[in-house]
Amino acid sequence: MARVSPKTQQFFAWLTRPVLLLALLLSIPAFYLLLDGEIKAARLAGHALYATTAALMLGDTVWQWRKNRHTARRRGKMMLDIAIIFGCIASAFPSHFQWSALEWLLRLGLCTLIVVRIATLILRHMKPGYLIKLIVLTLLMLTSAGAGFYLLEPTVLNYADGVWLAFSTVATVGYGDFVPSTPASKIFAVFIVLLGYAMFSIVTANIAALFVGEEEAKFERELHGDIRALHQEVAALRRELRAQEGQIIASMQAQSAHDEPE
Repeated sequence: MARVSPKTQQFFAWLTRPVLLLALLLSIPAFYLLLDGEIKAARLAGHALYATTAALMLGDTVWQWRKNRHTARRRGKMMLDIAIIFGCIASAFPSHFQWSALEWLLRLGLCTLIVVRIATLILRHMKPGYLIKLIVLTLLMLTSAGAGFYLLEPTVLNYADGVWLAFSTVATVGYGDFVPSTPASKIFAVFIVLLGYAMFSIVTANIAALFVGEEEAKFERELHGDIRALHQEVAALRRELRAQEGQIIASMQAQSAHDEPE
């Protein structure tokens, strides 16, 4: 059996379910291919991506169930995965490019479940020590969102303006120079705002945790220094007591020898 490199082990230790994450990410372009897909080829590609998402998630969920079938772990997440699988299977069937109100509601509900599931996969690994990864992930989200606005929003004429619209959307500043104007870009903006709130809140919390951690480390160093000094004082007192004890014993022995009759 081939040995797995330490880097690969570290990657899979941090990203425990890459197949599931890949499947969930594939559902994002699938949604927009169907939403903005008056072209038949685009709709077929969207349906195919939904079918791929369902197949990958089904395989991963079955494997996880066999792995944890004797325990009660991850029951809630597994039910969420099953709901997403059924939604993706339904989305894999051909449909008309003009959605009814009920279909809009169902598809947006599926998107919400997918966003929640992606968050549970990624954010569970976030700790104060992962600040660099958080910042990189946030920048990656902004650059990807910029590309999304560039493709979906007709008033955005270049990629730089798309990134600017993504940042102003995440920051909720609302300058008004660029605004989402199509249904696709408006829905995209909703999910970018939700993801942006989560990501920037975690980055801010991790930065605050770093400052708190520095104060705690300083207090810990001072506490360890005080403990070492106390240990040295106790050791010195013990040596002094042993010396005094030795002097007393020697004095008693001398007195005893002096008192013995000749």
